[in-house]
Amino acid sequence: MYIRPELRAGAAVMSLFDPTHPFIRHAGRVVPALWPAPYIHGVRTRHVKNRDIHATIYEPENPRAVVLWIHGGGLVMGHPRQDVKHLKETAAEVGVTVVAPHYRFAPEHPYPAALDDVHRAHHWLLNHADELGVRADRIVIGGQSAGGGLAAALCQRLHDEGGTQPVGQWLFCPMLDDRAASTERNVIWDADSNARAWRFYVRDNPDAPYAVPGRRADLSGLPPAWLYAGHSELFYGEILDYAQRLRSAGVPTECEVVEGGVHAFELWAPYSAAAKRLLMSSRMWLAHVLDALD
Repeated sequence: MYIRPELRAGAAVMSLFDPTHPFIRHAGRVVPALWPAPYIHGVRTRHVKNRDIHATIYEPENPRAVVLWIHGGGLVMGHPRQDVKHLKETAAEVGVTVVAPHYRFAPEHPYPAALDDVHRAHHWLLNHADELGVRADRIVIGGQSAGGGLAAALCQRLHDEGGTQPVGQWLFCPMLDDRAASTERNVIWDADSNARAWRFYVRDNPDAPYAVPGRRADLSGLPPAWLYAGHSELFYGEILDYAQRLRSAGVPTECEVVEGGVHAFELWAPYSAAAKRLLMSSRMWLAHVLDALD
């Protein structure tokens, strides 16, 4: 398996840990909160916590839209703070407010707990758009890995519920399907960890509505999508399959493949050349989607 030279050392270290092990899961719920938050001029950080939402908000001056961002962690761990660099830079460069909510984890809180939490966060956004200085019809839903899968599931649920719809889905190496993983690509997040995480989350009911977004048959009517997959990651096949099915359903879709990319490398190797290129491209797509609304 080819891995980009700039990612090999980090991938080797990351592959030493089983993210579904109880110790790693609990450490992974705390450690990301300690990550340093870069100072970016013109972006304000604040926190909101009430019965509807517990989130960190990154606000630029005069935002043009809002991104509801769902962090990754295999549905079993993680923290909104782990994406702080990416989110603050996105807020500044694209001119969007980013709302990054907490959500509950499996196995203590299986489906639909996490989806309900991010759904509640979206409802809060609709009701507080004026307070945030944005329009309720300018919400993009994004996320990485498990958060990308939750973002896809949330878009499906919102479509079926009707009402104000997101204008885009921004999916970084999303965890979409409990069935499609290939054991040939197992760096960072392997097939055993993947199967265990899905079992923690869906238990014995993977066909529950929105539990596994890749199982949905009809993808028509969903918002425009941007996805990326690392060529050397477990989710490569399921991401490309989901992107093709979106296109076949008439959904405007862009899917980027990073040659030699491994899972979530833009998170743990953000200063690599590959990560910089990917993040720039992703933000260009985001800006383009919002430009089309003007």
